[in-house]
Amino acid sequence: MNTLIIKPECAFIVETGLVHVLQQRILCAHEKQTKTDLMATQRWLAACCLGIWLLSGCATPAPERSASGQSEPAQAIAGQDQASGGEVLREPTDEEVMYRVFAAEYLGAEGDLPGAVGEYLEAAIRSSDPDIAQRATQVAFAAQAWQEAAMAADRWAVLAPESVPAHESAALAMLMVGDYVGAEYQMMKILDLMDGSTESWLLISNLLFRSGSPEQADEVLEQLVAMRGTGDNAEALFARSQLAVRSKDMRRAFELARQAVELKPERIEFLTWAGRLALNLQLPETGLEYVRRAWRLDPQNHDLTLAYADLLSISGEEQQAREVMRDMQQSPDVMFTRIMFELSVKKRPAAEKLYQEFEQAVFEDSDEKLFYQARSAEALGQTQQAIELYGQVKTGDRALAATLRMAELKALNGDLAGARASLGKLRMQPDPIAVEESWLAESRILREVGQREEAFRVLEAALNNMPESIPILYSHALLAAELGWVDIAENDLRIVISAQPENAAALNALGYTLADQTERYEEAEALIRQAYILQPNEASIVDSMGWIAYRLGKMSEAIEFLQRAWDLENNPEIAAHLGEVLWLEGRKEEATEIWRKGRGLDSQNTVLVETLERLGVSL
Repeated sequence: MNTLIIKPECAFIVETGLVHVLQQRILCAHEKQTKTDLMATQRWLAACCLGIWLLSGCATPAPERSASGQSEPAQAIAGQDQASGGEVLREPTDEEVMYRVFAAEYLGAEGDLPGAVGEYLEAAIRSSDPDIAQRATQVAFAAQAWQEAAMAADRWAVLAPESVPAHESAALAMLMVGDYVGAEYQMMKILDLMDGSTESWLLISNLLFRSGSPEQADEVLEQLVAMRGTGDNAEALFARSQLAVRSKDMRRAFELARQAVELKPERIEFLTWAGRLALNLQLPETGLEYVRRAWRLDPQNHDLTLAYADLLSISGEEQQAREVMRDMQQSPDVMFTRIMFELSVKKRPAAEKLYQEFEQAVFEDSDEKLFYQARSAEALGQTQQAIELYGQVKTGDRALAATLRMAELKALNGDLAGARASLGKLRMQPDPIAVEESWLAESRILREVGQREEAFRVLEAALNNMPESIPILYSHALLAAELGWVDIAENDLRIVISAQPENAAALNALGYTLADQTERYEEAEALIRQAYILQPNEASIVDSMGWIAYRLGKMSEAIEFLQRAWDLENNPEIAAHLGEVLWLEGRKEEATEIWRKGRGLDSQNTVLVETLERLGVSL
């Protein structure tokens, strides 16, 4: 198999497309330079690129592929700034600025983030290119150099005044250094650009929460409302309510939500939010009333109706919940939901009766019926019938999902050969997505039955057939890491990162692998921090931030991150990590409690089991 080897020290350079953009700008600057000047600049640029290439040992990165979805922070400090026009070619950047950019990238590749921050900030100040200011912001955030980040982001916002991400980054960095006046200005610009929408107020609420001071955050938000002269702004009240929840002040959150509903009683999201808060405060009747009001505004809303029915059930009004679902337009997914509802309230005879009605019912889309009928059979424990029904789904959007689930059920039923045969048939289709999913599913099934090396061989075969598949390459890397084959995992993940520089999952996976299975901690920290910048609320990434802090001996920081990861997602692996750090810090009762909770989620989790064995702990 042909693979691209990217050495660790060049990760920083590979992970930016800015050098390529600068090359394009110079090569397309015919109107601003003579042919002689252009050739001289090209020679200088080539020499710089060659020098960096020789020093870092970088190979040419893989062709650009579409990146994975980004979370909200990625919009602020990563990716292409929409307001700056994407890859629009601008005037050529002068040599001093380009020198600073290349110096910054080289320093970053060498692990000198403070040096890279300084060079990029100087380049941003000297240049009128918003892309350079954006990259300077990105690097300063990665280094947590907040003063420099504030300066770089402010420059970016000046150069790209219509860019919400630029103002968002500037506001956050200014909040981090206590420049509330500057932050208020940037947030006012966001409100102006987004027309004071609910989304703009929620974005600001999120920024203020991340600044770390709940009291100061609410004060700033209140000041913004006053500055805009909209003291009765329902959107602002809604945002303040969400900020209060993050500060764990549930009563204040509910009061603010109630005020928002009074101002705009027709807003369904305000009503449902107030209902959720009332339920959290153990006010079931109030919560139910808010959700009922929302449902009455849009009784045809499928998800809202089901949520209302679920709430009726929780409130002890099971019969009314049944009536609400019965009165909905009956479709295969509604029939499935009704069956699941009866099972959830332990009324199996009612569920079986509904299933019989489902079998007799006629729907326009027969494949949709077969798919949800199969899911219903599976829920009722009729595994063989579910397998047969899934096998009859031949067309439509659900055909692939049905075949994959059929294979999984066959494997769970002991027919591993049959499962693999079904997936093999999928690979005879012309649809590349179906082929890709079949390889991934076969590997996943083998891994789940304990045949990890065979699963790895399946992914090897998959890569021979689909060498450019990022999902297969990523799965190949994770399984290699799980098997302890760090070199293979690292090579795979660096290819993924070169193709998708903002793939937070790949950055995190590589960083965690290096932190967990090598002593290359500084490099691991840089990779994990880049992932954290892109997705600061992803539990697995927050967990990695805690784990690398632990590896570096920063125990209090490790506990803080790991506790937040656990709060974001109760996951047995996070429980293993948090428990280990607490245990080593002498907080053994807390560690034991966390481990017990993790074992309750999955007693066979390999990380949790290994941790307990290594520490000699018996729960």
